[in-house]
Amino acid sequence: MSRVSRLGTKYNAQYTILLFATSYLLSCSGSKHLAVQDTQTKHYAITDNTVDSSVVKTIQPYKQSIDGKMHEVIGNAPVALTKKTPESNLGNFFSEAVFQKAKTLTKVDTTNMFAMFNNGGLRTSVPQGNVMVNSMFELMPFENKLVVVKVTAERLHQLLDYVAEKDGAPVAGIRFVIKDKKATDIFINGKPFDASKTYYVATSDYLAGGGDKFFTAGENKDMVATDILLRDILIDYCKGLNKQNKPVTAALDGRIQYAQ
Repeated sequence: MSRVSRLGTKYNAQYTILLFATSYLLSCSGSKHLAVQDTQTKHYAITDNTVDSSVVKTIQPYKQSIDGKMHEVIGNAPVALTKKTPESNLGNFFSEAVFQKAKTLTKVDTTNMFAMFNNGGLRTSVPQGNVMVNSMFELMPFENKLVVVKVTAERLHQLLDYVAEKDGAPVAGIRFVIKDKKATDIFINGKPFDASKTYYVATSDYLAGGGDKFFTAGENKDMVATDILLRDILIDYCKGLNKQNKPVTAALDGRIQYAQ
């Protein structure tokens, strides 16, 4: 899974012009056959007005359009959202947003579904104050997509024990206690864990494919894949909260606790 953002995380950074130049030449070639003999790549700072380049001039309007979209205010965070274990307001915010979306996309029994992600996938905090589109790109710069994985109760318990070993992870729709690096007192959507049931985990394609060792690569054959980026889910979630005049925040509710 490529972990390179489509638009990147810093939109005032340098742009690579080789692709644009190549596309321009191909569009002008008509039916002629072109063969690449040599390539040269040069980076220009888009804000460097000393560069006299028709390509840079062509890119400039698109950069301005992107900058405008990236700085669109989509919500307000009354307090900073940050990571910590075993749970955090950032992890709860993120997992709740994706969990709500996942429940609308699949035909599985959502009472047996929960969401789980990794702390490493959340790359930064969300500062207090205005939340912009760019904030979500910085938080989730990778092109990770939403998937729903079907797991047996036995496999689920193994997964939760792994999370317990890591001292927690961003989750939604599930509660459990970490005792001696094991998951105990498990409740899914308010119901006790049932060893006879099948469960569904809303997560990222990166984790489902073996990333961060949550699952084994190639393990998840029975999986509902989507083309929806987790980042886009966050952006839409923030916009929805903003329309309702609700803050971008999440409470700490003890969904993962250490045993007393």
